[in-house]
Amino acid sequence: MFQKLRKYFINKPNILKQILIIFLSLYFSFAICWITNGSISWFSIILVFFIAFILLNLIFPKILNVKLKSVKVPFNKKELLLYGIIILIFFSFALCASFPALIDPDTTTVWEEVHSGNYNNWHPLIYTLIFIKFPTLLYDSYLSCAIFQLCFIGIILLYFCRFLRKYFLDKKGTILVLLLILLNPMILRASVYLVKDIPFTWCLFLGTLLLIEIVISKGKWIDKNSHKILLILTSLGIMLFRHNGIANVFLMFLVLIILFKEKRKFYIITVVSLILFRLLLYGPIYHNLKVDFMGGKDEMIGVPFNQIAYIYHQNIPITKVEQKLLDQLAPKEKWEEKYNNISVDYLKFDSDVYPIYSYWVNNNFEAIMKFYIKYGIKYPDKYLISYMNITSPWWQINSEHNLYSNPPKTSNSFILSHCSDFLAQYSNVLSQSPLKYIFFSVEVGLYIIVFSLFVVIYKKRKQWTSYLPFVLVLSNTLVMMIFVTAANFRFVYSQLICVFPLLIYALSLKNKSK
Repeated sequence: MFQKLRKYFINKPNILKQILIIFLSLYFSFAICWITNGSISWFSIILVFFIAFILLNLIFPKILNVKLKSVKVPFNKKELLLYGIIILIFFSFALCASFPALIDPDTTTVWEEVHSGNYNNWHPLIYTLIFIKFPTLLYDSYLSCAIFQLCFIGIILLYFCRFLRKYFLDKKGTILVLLLILLNPMILRASVYLVKDIPFTWCLFLGTLLLIEIVISKGKWIDKNSHKILLILTSLGIMLFRHNGIANVFLMFLVLIILFKEKRKFYIITVVSLILFRLLLYGPIYHNLKVDFMGGKDEMIGVPFNQIAYIYHQNIPITKVEQKLLDQLAPKEKWEEKYNNISVDYLKFDSDVYPIYSYWVNNNFEAIMKFYIKYGIKYPDKYLISYMNITSPWWQINSEHNLYSNPPKTSNSFILSHCSDFLAQYSNVLSQSPLKYIFFSVEVGLYIIVFSLFVVIYKKRKQWTSYLPFVLVLSNTLVMMIFVTAANFRFVYSQLICVFPLLIYALSLKNKSK
């Protein structure tokens, strides 16, 4: 049945195009019109759907006929110096504007570990050692950590420039794309934001580039030993810089194994080795080094916890036993006062709740999950609304992710303070213009990525390998939608930067349909 449908759509590209446009229109209408207060404006959703449907029917055929300028001049390695100078100028400005770095409570926790020597793996230890411990050995300051992170990102951006020149764009086009990235104040600030999610995301970005290279070379890119090492190192970064990165790596190699049978042996050996290494590292090695592992069930229960809070907030009748269970954490008044429809942090990190939250979850996990499943079955509509609200920061188009428009001033230096003021003013000007949906919206980034995937599906209906480059960024968004604990832009930062290679890749493919 599936094969018959597949052949039918392959032979009827116009029908496939309309189906893709309908799905995109539905996605776009919900992305604009979903209201995160438990209500749905069906009139608005239907209206936006028809507007989007008409516009996409006008735009989609033109997008399919876009031809990127072919690379006429061979890549010159001296060009890297030019790209490097551009990156250096922007990153130096970003560092001055947020001197010595942008930090949050997670950064402070890791900083204390490094200086006390009491390590735990709540925030991945490998990230702590590489991006915090190592730079502080050279110079004990947040500044050294920020410079080290900027160098890491800068090297990946240089690789990206070489990647664009090699496959897609000329020199001017490459500089334009690089400037589009560096002129984004969100990306500039994130580059000096000292949390594990930033190096993880740039490894995800690099992994996306490598997957595109594998597809373009029809699998032959991996034949070189240097390329094998690069893929393994990138996978280690994804896997070890954030705990849930193992899911992204496993899915990536699973797809590679299925699509590239001739290279299957290498991919199987690599993914098995990576998983065994992670188990060994998180098990005997950390145990012998007396590395604690904080976080677990209490970190994984983010979505269920918020959905339970939603049920409680709706004053739905519960049993006395269930009431007693929830009261162990906080009285009902506290649940209602601190409830937020997109984040559990307001309740979880309350000064009265947080000291006992982890203990409460780990000692009542089965009872909590029974409560969750029971009311999920009984009130599926409320759980669906709650889930849509929790995940809405990833897909609902708004401008709520301008998290760094007003960085704290940490120096009285004339240059530093003026850089900080200029970046703040620049961010505010953009955030008050229509450009905010391009520069500050990870949701629009996701929409463009999905749109690019649909373009690839239409252009390369018979070639499943062509869909491979989207695996990492979309699997990361999916994992965040399952295990999300708070509405923080850094969790899906990849939706902002992976737009560039994936859109260019989609537009570069030739449309073989008539």
